[in-house]
Amino acid sequence: MSNSQPPPNPYGQQPPDPYGQQPQQPYGQPPQQQPGYGYPQQGPPAQPAYGQPPQPGYGYPQQGQPAQPPYGQPPQQPGYGQVPPQPPYGQQPGYGYGYGEPPAAPQGSGKRNGIIIGAVVALVAIGAGVFFATRGSDGGGIKNDGKKYQLTMPETVATDYKKTDDDEDGGFDETDMATLKTLGVSDAKKSQADYLIGDQDTGQVLEVAGVYGTVKDPQKVVDGMFAQMKKDAAKKEDDGTTHELVGEPQKVTPAGMDDAAMECQQVKYHIPDQNIDFPTTICLWADYSTVAYTVALDLGKVQNGTATAMPYDQAAELAQGVRKDVRVPLAA
Repeated sequence: MSNSQPPPNPYGQQPPDPYGQQPQQPYGQPPQQQPGYGYPQQGPPAQPAYGQPPQPGYGYPQQGQPAQPPYGQPPQQPGYGQVPPQPPYGQQPGYGYGYGEPPAAPQGSGKRNGIIIGAVVALVAIGAGVFFATRGSDGGGIKNDGKKYQLTMPETVATDYKKTDDDEDGGFDETDMATLKTLGVSDAKKSQADYLIGDQDTGQVLEVAGVYGTVKDPQKVVDGMFAQMKKDAAKKEDDGTTHELVGEPQKVTPAGMDDAAMECQQVKYHIPDQNIDFPTTICLWADYSTVAYTVALDLGKVQNGTATAMPYDQAAELAQGVRKDVRVPLAA
C-alpha cells in the first residue's frame, strides 16, 4: 500500500520504525520489529502519538482494528489519501456502520447498504412545516382501551429479527416531531432501532421507528404522513435518488389491529450513483398512544438486483408482530 512511498524514508535512521511493521512492508527487519514501536518517541515531534505501544493495531490494519488505520496513521503518510482510496473504504466497516465489513463490492457493500437504508428512511420522514387537512376528528373509528403505552426496542422482534449495535441517527428528527404535534400528537418521545436476520452485508434488515405520547386522532396521523410521503416522493434528492410510489396506500387490518390505524405503501427506489433500483413496502400504524413505521429490506437481493416488494398482507403481519413486541403498557 502507501508505506512503500517516500514518507518513511526520513525515519531510515531507525530501521525498526513502526512503518516497517505494516503487513505490506517487508523492508522492516523482522528481528527488530517489536521494539520498533518505541523508536518514534525519539524521532520527529509529529510521530510519538502514533508510534506508542498502545496502538499495536497498526501492524494489522486489516484484521485488528478495521475502522481506525485510515485515520490513525501519521499525517506524514499521504499514501492513504493519495493511493487509491477505494481499497481502504471497501475493506473498512466504518462507512456502513452495522451493515458494513464487505470485501466484495467495489465501493463496499456496507457503504451501499447505508445509502440504501438512508434513502428509505429519508422518504418516511414527514418534513417541515406541513399542515394536513385530513379527515376525521373521532380517531377514524379506532377502538380506545383508555390505557397508555410506550415504545421500547427489545433485543428481538417479530420472532427472528435481532437488534443490531447500530447507533446511527434514524427515525423522526426534531422537525418531524414538530409536525407530528400539528397532527395532534402531544408529549411525544422518540424510539428507534434497527434489526437484522442473517449476515450484516446480505441479510434482512428491519428499520423500526416511532414515537409515543398522546395521539388525538390515529387515522389523521396515518393519512397525514402518507400524504406528505407522496409529496416528498415527487422530489429528486441532491444525489439523484428518486422514489416512485406504487398506487395508493393500502389500508390493512392484520389480526389484532382493531385498536390502531395501519396502512402500507409500496415504493420503488432508484439510486443512480450506486446503480441500484429496488422496491420495498413501508407500513405505518397509529393508535392513541403510539405512532411508528416498519420497513424491511433483503440487502443481498437489493444489491444483486433481485429484490421484490413484500406483499401488503405479509408486510402488515410483520408490522403487527413488531407492534406486539415494542408497544408495552406505560407504568402508572
